[in-house]
Amino acid sequence: MVVTDMDSAADTATLHATLVERARALTPRIRERAAHTEALRAVPHESIDEIVAAGLGGRILAPRRFGGDELSLDTMYEVSLELGRACASTAWCAALLPHDAHMVGFFPQAAQEAVWMDGPDACIAASLAPAATVQKVDGGYRLTGRHGFASGVDHASWVIVSGLIKDGGRPANHHFLVKPGDYTVDDDWFAAGMRGTGSKTIVIDDVFVPEGFVLAAAALVAGDGPGREVNHGPLYRQPLALHAGLTFLGPMMGTALDAYDYFVEWARGRAQTAGSEIVQEAVARTAADLELAQLSVRRILAAARTSGSLELADRAEILRDYNRVAELLTESVDRLFGLSGTSGFKETSPMQQKWRDIHMMASHVSFTRANFQHYGRMVLGLERDPKLVVF
Repeated sequence: MVVTDMDSAADTATLHATLVERARALTPRIRERAAHTEALRAVPHESIDEIVAAGLGGRILAPRRFGGDELSLDTMYEVSLELGRACASTAWCAALLPHDAHMVGFFPQAAQEAVWMDGPDACIAASLAPAATVQKVDGGYRLTGRHGFASGVDHASWVIVSGLIKDGGRPANHHFLVKPGDYTVDDDWFAAGMRGTGSKTIVIDDVFVPEGFVLAAAALVAGDGPGREVNHGPLYRQPLALHAGLTFLGPMMGTALDAYDYFVEWARGRAQTAGSEIVQEAVARTAADLELAQLSVRRILAAARTSGSLELADRAEILRDYNRVAELLTESVDRLFGLSGTSGFKETSPMQQKWRDIHMMASHVSFTRANFQHYGRMVLGLERDPKLVVF
């Protein structure tokens, strides 16, 4: 198990830089396994083992009181960006390790103590759509359901699943921590893109979850879970709008940047291609779009570090910008892939995989068009739409 020790802000900055450099050092091996990862339909165990051993797993955002590093979201983002240059699927699952650990930090203390009993490197997978049938019983709840798109579940111990609790008023979504051995996995992940994420279905069959292992989805959205009673750092007061989309923009950014580097190197070796005004304009436009996308994310991260709280207006702006960044990244890869010719469609070409993967990542619910609606409604003087819950 990796052990880190931080005594000051300088130590934190040094550790951040060290972890990003470790991610960069892993990319050659991750890249070598990219084709195998896609064929396996899951991240190979050796890749996950290397990521965790390098300190790039859940410990990045796990609380210090459990041995975690409790770093900022910048580290999660930049680590996954570097890994995304090599393999989008691996970077996606790597980003979810700290993301899901971060979520556990919002749960009640009893849940945290169970998950991190053996240290902060526990691997967790999650499926947050309310798919479970929930029955209230003494001391907790009994759950049954199928919970799809659980990326990285093959290397998870604990899982988080979701379901509606009906308690008098309107049914409300809640998240439930399910311990190892209380669920099975249906190997049903066959997709055109992001094949290596192993985003299979968690199956829960009449499983008991104690009351202390439950978190209201509304508390996660607001950044106001019971975990803040014991985790006092700002990390556990940040709303879902800040950290959900960011988790996936790291792998997307890395994928788009690597697609750009690959295309430029490929075009340089072809005099006719490099001499094309259309290609020249596309390269310039793509470089500008990628730089603008990176600046937008950095601006949000900088604001999050210095802001005491994020009001609804702040969240609306963040969601707006995350969506636009996802569009810029997708459009950039589209532009370059469209100029890659027939060779770009060969299975041996990285461009076709990056093209498939970027579109799959952009289709995630974190980038729903509702994210634009939040901001539009606010600017137009309309009330918050109660149906758009992740805001």
